[in-house]
Amino acid sequence: MGFANQTWCEFMAILDNFYLSLLAAGLFTTALAAPAAALVPLPAVSEDTWGIATAPEDSAETSATAEPLSVAQTVSEDIAIRDVQISAIETGLSIVITADQPISASAPDTIGNAVVVDIANATLDLVDETAAEQFSPADGIALVQVSALPGGGVRLAITGTDAPPEVQITAEAGNLVVNVSPGMATVATEDDDGIQVIVSATRTEESILDVPRSVTVIERAQIEQQQQFTDNLPDILGRLVPGLGPPTLQNSTRALSLRGRPPLILIDGVPQTPNSGFNTELNTIDPTAVERIEIVRGPSATYGDGATGGIINIITRAATDQPISYDISLGASTSLTVIGGDAFGYNLELGVAGSDGGFDGRLLLSYDVNNSFFDANGDRIPPNGLSDTDSIGLLTKLGYDFDEQQRLEFTYSFLREILDTNFAADPIVRNIPGLQAARALEVGALNYEAEPQQINHVFNLTYRHANLLSSQLDAQFYYRDTDLAQGFTDLRGRTLPAFFPRLWQTALESNELGGRLQFDTALGENFGLLWGADYAQETNERLVLVSDIPTFDATRTLDVIERLNQAPRYELNSLGLFAQATWDISEQWQVSGGLRYDNFNFSVDDSRLAFSFPQDRRGGSGSADDVSFNAGLIYRPIPEVSLFASYARGFSIPDLGLTLAFVVPATADISSNLILEPQTVDNFEIGVGVELGQFQATLAGFYNESSLGTSLSVAPNGFTQVSRSPQRNYGVEATFDWQPSNALRLGGYFSWNEGEDDDNNDGVFLPLSSLQVQPYKLGFYIENDTAPGWTNRLQLLAVGGRSRAFEQGVDGFNVSSYITLDLLSSLQIGQGQLTLGIENILNNQYFPVSSQERFGGTEERRFAAPGATLSLRYSISF
Repeated sequence: MGFANQTWCEFMAILDNFYLSLLAAGLFTTALAAPAAALVPLPAVSEDTWGIATAPEDSAETSATAEPLSVAQTVSEDIAIRDVQISAIETGLSIVITADQPISASAPDTIGNAVVVDIANATLDLVDETAAEQFSPADGIALVQVSALPGGGVRLAITGTDAPPEVQITAEAGNLVVNVSPGMATVATEDDDGIQVIVSATRTEESILDVPRSVTVIERAQIEQQQQFTDNLPDILGRLVPGLGPPTLQNSTRALSLRGRPPLILIDGVPQTPNSGFNTELNTIDPTAVERIEIVRGPSATYGDGATGGIINIITRAATDQPISYDISLGASTSLTVIGGDAFGYNLELGVAGSDGGFDGRLLLSYDVNNSFFDANGDRIPPNGLSDTDSIGLLTKLGYDFDEQQRLEFTYSFLREILDTNFAADPIVRNIPGLQAARALEVGALNYEAEPQQINHVFNLTYRHANLLSSQLDAQFYYRDTDLAQGFTDLRGRTLPAFFPRLWQTALESNELGGRLQFDTALGENFGLLWGADYAQETNERLVLVSDIPTFDATRTLDVIERLNQAPRYELNSLGLFAQATWDISEQWQVSGGLRYDNFNFSVDDSRLAFSFPQDRRGGSGSADDVSFNAGLIYRPIPEVSLFASYARGFSIPDLGLTLAFVVPATADISSNLILEPQTVDNFEIGVGVELGQFQATLAGFYNESSLGTSLSVAPNGFTQVSRSPQRNYGVEATFDWQPSNALRLGGYFSWNEGEDDDNNDGVFLPLSSLQVQPYKLGFYIENDTAPGWTNRLQLLAVGGRSRAFEQGVDGFNVSSYITLDLLSSLQIGQGQLTLGIENILNNQYFPVSSQERFGGTEERRFAAPGATLSLRYSISF
C-alpha cells in the first residue's frame, strides 16, 4: 500500500507550495512569530455597516477597565520580565509577572475562547523558561502562555476550555497580578436547558427523550467535519446514520434504504422525493447551506406519502442575531495514488448574514469542482455522478419579526450540478469473463443538446403566530422544481428488441406545489393537540431523448431527434388531514397518538414508451384514500433515561411512472388496478435512550410488515425488477457517545436489519434483495483535543457481507465486506481554521454495496471506491 518515491515527492511538493501560498497571504505569520498565536487569534479589524475598516472595540465581556493599568507613571523602554508564577487558587488561577521595573498592561481583549493582555516595551528574560507555558493549570483553563510579540512587547494569553475566562488585573509591590476565573460556556441550543430539540418526528419542537421513536440528529459541526471528505450528502449520511445503507460514493440514494425501505427526504419540510425519479433527491442542496439534519428511523405518516423507511429532514441555516457576520472557506483535494492533474479538485464557500431591527437574513454561495477520481490502484474511475462534476449552490433566507409572536420567513435554495468530462464507462468490461471494475474510456469532447446536469429550485414561505386563538399557528407554502438530464447511453452492438432506441439520454421533469397548515393547541397544562391539513400537487415525466446516430459518429454531437417516454407524464394530487395528541400523565409517564386521513388522485397522459411494447399507451386516471394512525408510550424512571414503545403506520404510493411503464399491462384498467394501490407499513418498535452527563446511548429493536409491499431485486441479467407482495423487515440499532474528559470524545453505532417478501403469495418468504436490505454496519470514532486549538479525529466504518438473497436465487450478486478508515486534523490559525483530511487512509481497494450490485448488463457501472485522498480547507468566520 506504499506509494512510489516520485509520487510521494510530488505530494510533498504540493504541500510545500500550499504552505508557502498561505505564508505569503499572511495566514501563518503569527503562528511562526509567536507560539501563542496558534492558539490565540490576533485581534481582527472590524467593519461598519458600509464596509469601512474601523479599529476593534474593547470587549464588553472583560472585567478590566478600558484604560491601560499603570504601576508607575514613567516606564523605561527596556522592561525585562524575569519570572512568571502560575498557581491555583480557590476561584481559579493567580498569575504573578515579575519584572525589573514597574509594568504597564493593556486592557484585556477577548478573542474566541481566550483573553489576551499585552505588555508594551517589554522583553522576556526568564530565569525559568518553562514557567511561561502551562497546559490545563486549573479546571476550565486550557492554557496559560507568556510569549514575545513579533513587533515588540510581551503577550499574556489565557485560553479557556469551553469559554473565555474572566480576569482581574491589579498591581502589587511592583508586580502585575492577574486573577483568573473559568468562564461559563454558552450552549447553543433551542431551549434554556440545553436539551436537544427536534421537529421532524412530531412537526413540533420536542425534546429528543420525549419522542417515542428512534431519532438521529446531525449537527452543523458534524456536517463541517464530514465535508472535509465529501460534499455528497448520501455519503455523509451513510457514514453517520444507523439503519441507513452505507455510503454509495455516487450521487444516488439507490442502495441507500432506511431500515430496508425508502425514506421521505425534506428540505425545511418541503418534499424532495419525486414519485418517480432517479434517486438523486439528496443531491438537491449543498451541505454548506445545511444547519442540521434530523432522521426519524422507521415508517411514519407525519408528513404523508413516502415515509415507509422514515424521514430525513434537512434544515437550512438560519440567520444571525448579530448586525453582520461573514463566512469564507477555501479548499482543495487530490488523490494520493495519482497526484495533481485531473485528480485535483477545489471548492469555495462565501456567506454573509445579519440583522437590523425586525429584519434578518443570510446569503450563502458555494462552488465545487470535483475532477476525476482514482482507485487504490491508481486507475481512473469512470464518471459516477460525483467525479468530473462542477456544482454551484445558493441559499437565500430573509425573515421579519412583526412582533414577539409573529414571524414571516422566505427561503430559496438552488443547486446545479453539471457533468464536465471527456471520459465514459467502457462497455468492454461486459465481454470479459469474471467481475471487472468499471473502466474509464476517453471519448473526447462531446456536444450535448441536453447537457448532463441536475437543476433544483426550492421556494419556501412560512408564517408563525405564537398565540392565535390559544394556539400556535404554522403555515407553509412551497414550490420545488427539478430538471435532470443524464449522460448518454450507446446500445449499438447489443441484442435488443427492434423498438429499443440505440443512442439516448434519460431525463426527468418534475415539480411540486403545496402547502401545510397546522395548529398546536394546549388543552390544559399536560395535554396538547396538533391538528391541520396538507396539500400537494406534483407533475412528473421521465423522458428518453433519442439522438441521431450519423450526426454523433460524424461530429460527436448528441442531436436530439425524438422525445419518448421512459415513464408517461402524469399529475398526482394529495390531501391530508391529521390530528396528533400528547398527554403527560405524570413526570414519568407520557402517551401520544393520532390519526391521519389521506386522499390521492392521479391523471396520466397518453404516451409513447421507449422500452415497453406495445409502445403506444392510453392514459387514464385513478384515486385512492387511506387512514393511518400511531401510538406511543414513554416511561422516564429518572429524567436522564427514557424507555419507549410505539406503533406507527406509514404509507406510500407506488412509483406510478415505472409501474405504469413496466408492470401494469397495456390493456389494464388504470382506475382499479391492484398494482397501483398504495402500500401501508405497520411498524412496532421498543427502545431506550440515556443521557447521563458525559455518556449518551440508545438501543432499539423494530419489526414492520406490509401486505402489499414494493420490492426490488436484481435479475440474473443485471437489470432491476419490481414486484408487489407481502413484505416484512426487522432489526436492531445501538449508538453510544462518551466524553471521558474535556479533551477526549469517542463513540459509535451498530445497525443490523433483515427482510423477506412472499413474491408468489404462496406463504413462503424469501430474503429481500441486497439492493433493498444492506448488510450490517458498524461505525466508530475517537476525537482528541491534542492541544488547545488542535483537534484530531479518526473514524472507522465497517460494512458486513450478505449472501442470503444470492444463495436463494433472489439476487444475481453477493455482497462482500469492507472497512474504511479516515483521518481528520483541525488547527486553529488566527481567526480561522485549517483542516486536513485523508479519506481511506489505508488505501483499500474495495467496491461499495451500490457498485457490487452492478454486474451483467450493468457491469460498466461497477465503480471501485476512490483510494487514499487528501484534502485541505481553510475557513474563517468574522
